[in-house]
Amino acid sequence: MTYPLLLTRRDFLRGTAAAATAFTSVPGWAAAPSHAMTIGLSQYSLRALFASKQLDPLDYPAFARKEFGLTELDFWEGGLPPDRLDDDSYLSDLRRRAKDAGTHLFLLMAGVVDATGGTGKATKKAKPADHVRSIERCAVLGCQYVRFFVSAAAGERAAAVARCAESLAPLADRAKASGITIAIEPGASAHTQDGAFLAEIMQQLRHAHCRLMPDFGKLRGDIYEGTRAMMPYASVISAKTHEFDAAGNQVEFDYFRLMKIIATAGFKGIVAIEWEGKKLEPVAGVHASKKLIERALAAL
Repeated sequence: MTYPLLLTRRDFLRGTAAAATAFTSVPGWAAAPSHAMTIGLSQYSLRALFASKQLDPLDYPAFARKEFGLTELDFWEGGLPPDRLDDDSYLSDLRRRAKDAGTHLFLLMAGVVDATGGTGKATKKAKPADHVRSIERCAVLGCQYVRFFVSAAAGERAAAVARCAESLAPLADRAKASGITIAIEPGASAHTQDGAFLAEIMQQLRHAHCRLMPDFGKLRGDIYEGTRAMMPYASVISAKTHEFDAAGNQVEFDYFRLMKIIATAGFKGIVAIEWEGKKLEPVAGVHASKKLIERALAAL
């Protein structure tokens, strides 16, 4: 009786390497990118379609998958029917629609945590109780992250950092209990439009369930340094776009430089399109944003 030849581990590995080399030499085959980032979509990008009733939130997952080929999606509380925000059956239906469309809801965009201690005025308003409810909504939707802004008091930096950390700690604890992570986006006050300031909050808070969400268009000053400062604490990226030049590049900032900063930091999560421009219609704006991000990632 003849038995098949038994390969040694060394022979197996040698053969596997040779096969891989042969396969990658096939015309048209391209190796997977090493950056391991995934392009996602923010519902806010299509806000005009929701406002005009051209698109129903329940149909958003299937629309995003078919129109853009994107499967990582977020929802925005402002883009959901106000009278259904506290209807868990509606939120569960959104989650089911997303699953049926072959998409994944990764984040819920919520409001502002006021850490001014009554000494300032947030640019966006939210009652304290709303924050916990946003975390609960996030859990019903099956999202991993809930996005908040934080509004810091003007004045002395160290005191403002401490106040922000103090305000975020109980919410981070509540999020942890639900298996959710808070993602803080720049904005709502002068201090919190500074990436380094937000990084200082994270250093003081030191909570695994409170992270950062860099947003290029919300940072003030040097957005490249601001993004770089936030990256050690970043769980999600909001890839803001406004307008494009004739070459398809964002006119306000260099996406190639920004993606290089993100990749160098070792980020492997979701880079979510957030179209905020006016010259293009929402669908065209998202397509242009996706093409730009794909080019920037391919250039890494």
